[in-house]
Amino acid sequence: MKQREVIIQYTPRFPELHEALEKFRFCVFVMHRRAGKTVMAINHLIKQALLCDKPFGHFAFIAPFRTQAKSIAWEYAKHYTAVLPRTVNESELSITLPSCNGSAKIRLFGADNPDALRGLYYDFVVMDEVAQCKAEVWQEVVRPSLADRDGRCLFIGTPQGPNLFRDLFSLAQKEENTDWFAASYPISKTNVLDPEEVERIKTELGPDAFAREFLCDFNVAAATALIPLALIQEAMGRECPEHIWKDSPLIVGVDVARYGDDSSVITLRQGLVVHPQLIYKGLSLTDLCGRVVSLYNEKKPAVLFVDAIGVGAGLVDRLRELGIPVAEALASARAIKADKFVNRRAEMYTELADWLKAGGKLPDDPSLAEELAAQEYEFTSTGKMLLLKKDKIKEKIGRSPDKSDSLALCWFNAAPITTEEYHAGLTFNTEADTAYEPLEY
Repeated sequence: MKQREVIIQYTPRFPELHEALEKFRFCVFVMHRRAGKTVMAINHLIKQALLCDKPFGHFAFIAPFRTQAKSIAWEYAKHYTAVLPRTVNESELSITLPSCNGSAKIRLFGADNPDALRGLYYDFVVMDEVAQCKAEVWQEVVRPSLADRDGRCLFIGTPQGPNLFRDLFSLAQKEENTDWFAASYPISKTNVLDPEEVERIKTELGPDAFAREFLCDFNVAAATALIPLALIQEAMGRECPEHIWKDSPLIVGVDVARYGDDSSVITLRQGLVVHPQLIYKGLSLTDLCGRVVSLYNEKKPAVLFVDAIGVGAGLVDRLRELGIPVAEALASARAIKADKFVNRRAEMYTELADWLKAGGKLPDDPSLAEELAAQEYEFTSTGKMLLLKKDKIKEKIGRSPDKSDSLALCWFNAAPITTEEYHAGLTFNTEADTAYEPLEY
């Protein structure tokens, strides 16, 4: 076979990290935002695939969600392999390359679907944003998959408090673990960003967020995620027998689509169970109204919360014209516990989080999990909780969090609804405070 020289246009920012990856079986790199960890990881995967001396090499890049893996790593993988003879499978998110012993495949996965990883073997795995991954994905799925061929693993990410990532970093720092290597790269060590830009970021983010995102400080990292991904995944895997929830009142939340790419979502909750959501895309307001009326006549929910901001107000008006009792829900209305929350949105998401901790069961839906995990919070100068704005979440996950917003509406009255309260004649908070401030939403 005729050999030819191929040059991949990649210059390592931190050559010492690639040296560590060659020397140690398990590496944990804690790196600040924009340090270039994804580019580094993808290029190391490509190199290992090309040099693989085992038949049918398997390599994987795992992010918390498959959509996240695609958005942050897929274009890089295609770009840096463009000069190589390869086969690209867009639906599978895989690239097959020639290797020293035939061929090797690089695939992208999401930790939210561990079953897609089971039953496979890997020569090298990258786990990105490990702090957002459930510990069982590493312990029960990835680690066993490395046993067949003495596979290796790289863990990369930014701290988010006490979780799997911090545990692995601590493990790798112990001298007795000779197969492990740990490195921390805060902004003060890399100097990859302009100092003036770093100062602007520090001012805009505040001390805690800056310490977490750019100084790689594990001690302040737990302050932003309202609902941990591990809790969400646990709730999606729970079993809840019918007799526990069947006599509970049915609570319905309706999030109304505002734009062409958004979806209208209807959520049905009974006690400790949330049923599979109803998703409608491209429906007119009239058609959506018909779906809600049909559901109401069939299910007779105890309360129907409808998002009344924007076009949702038209749905509320039409439902009332048809005689359907509807609770107008304004997420940016003043909170019931106004001393604790900036608005009702922060309050109802907090109630949802408490419900999950109490044993609530969610439908198994990766996109819903992604939307819930993206909800971050902070506190104002007066000590009130405020959630990350919806447009920021949309930037973060690439779409509007319609499913999670519909789900959160089931707690718009900001009070858990029990069977006992239902039979005692519970009075719902059906009148929303309409004196809301759009800039707080």
